[in-house]
Amino acid sequence: MLESYARLFHINNATKGADCILILSGNPEIRPDHAAYLMQAKYAPKLYHTDQKKRNKKHQEILGHPFDKAQKILATYNLRADIIPSTKGGATSTFDEAYDFVAFLQGHPMDHVILVTDAFHTSRAYYAFKKVLDLNGFGKVKIEMSAAHNELFDETNWWHSESGMSAYILEPVKFLFYIFNTTNTGLVKPSA
Repeated sequence: MLESYARLFHINNATKGADCILILSGNPEIRPDHAAYLMQAKYAPKLYHTDQKKRNKKHQEILGHPFDKAQKILATYNLRADIIPSTKGGATSTFDEAYDFVAFLQGHPMDHVILVTDAFHTSRAYYAFKKVLDLNGFGKVKIEMSAAHNELFDETNWWHSESGMSAYILEPVKFLFYIFNTTNTGLVKPSA
């Protein structure tokens, strides 16, 4: 039953022939590896990464930026990603990433895009991107999802770890927020 519940959040429907693979910010330890697999399997000829808001600027040199971490991982496969510029100094949500992608599409038309994110996030990410693309006149862009494998937890064992429980218990709350909104609201403050 717990496994069936987790699969409600999982979309993994990527097909070859996409214009690009877009790695969503967050979890730079696993998403770039999966994107590299897709690139090597020739799902798309171009690789992009969204721009996440920098956190803890005081220690940025020590902590690094998720995009820089992703680039280092991709370099081990002789790959690199171009960054999708943020319209507001870095994304703080999947909605932000979707709006940044809409702005990017205006100068870089595409018909078919594969989004790479964690399995538990695929359904909400698809919903957010589809909603924002539809609202902004890009409803014909085909969005597909590819779930990156998480070595700590997945649909079969998420209840055995705190990070897994946090991901799968909070996801329906986040998804509900996305259903009733199209952007971040004043109730949710981005991290400084």
